[in-house]
Amino acid sequence: MKCNEILEYLNNLYPPELAMDWDNSGFLLGRKDVEVKRILIVLDITNSVLDYAKEKKIDLIISHHPVIFSSIKRITNETLLGNYILEILENNVSVIAVHTNFDIANGGMADIAKEKLSLTNTRPLEVTAIKDGKELGVGKIGDLKKALSLDELVSLIKEKFNLEKVAVFGRENIKGKISRIAISPGSGKGMYKHALAEADVLITGDITHHEGLDASNEGICIIDATHYGLEHIFIERIEDDLKKFDDINIFKFKNTNPVEIV
Repeated sequence: MKCNEILEYLNNLYPPELAMDWDNSGFLLGRKDVEVKRILIVLDITNSVLDYAKEKKIDLIISHHPVIFSSIKRITNETLLGNYILEILENNVSVIAVHTNFDIANGGMADIAKEKLSLTNTRPLEVTAIKDGKELGVGKIGDLKKALSLDELVSLIKEKFNLEKVAVFGRENIKGKISRIAISPGSGKGMYKHALAEADVLITGDITHHEGLDASNEGICIIDATHYGLEHIFIERIEDDLKKFDDINIFKFKNTNPVEIV
């Protein structure tokens, strides 16, 4: 199967026009006309990922986060990104990133998160597009199947996303049971403002000291499950999407979370 056929298939599932303006999803490195037999699915491209790709003789890496985000003036071995790009090309690997279009599309990140927590009466947390008359966007806001205490909600998140620890901001804002929550996998900077009017809790990642402080003072609780902690669900979904192709061997590399909460 050709690389461009896989790209077209993914674009049909997660239309690139849904991606945010600042994003750089799509075909980023390599040749579209090459035959692909071995695909590696990752959240991020790192040194360990590239070592693994070389060991497994990978033809195509499908990542969630783009290895190239902005314009580059030079590619040399003097920078981390330069080394990544050189190693990828020297080993005849192609790279496709499926980023915010995956976050927003039907069946993508927001929907998977909603399904994991069995949310009902949902809507996008931040509407970014309308497709076929339906609002799409980043994250979800919805009702839990039954009201939970904060500690019960934390336990549910740990179970459903396979996490050992999370960080909580604004516990004092929770006075009783929690019924309506918001979830925004990835970086939640500024997202709490979209949740204030309806949700008791926002579940997200990458919350800084000041962001958490501001959210707490505005009356909402945030559960920071880390960026990777919520978004690793990308890997399983893309694997499921590709299982229809019998002639492709699929590999996964999961351990790219740089955060260890001890």
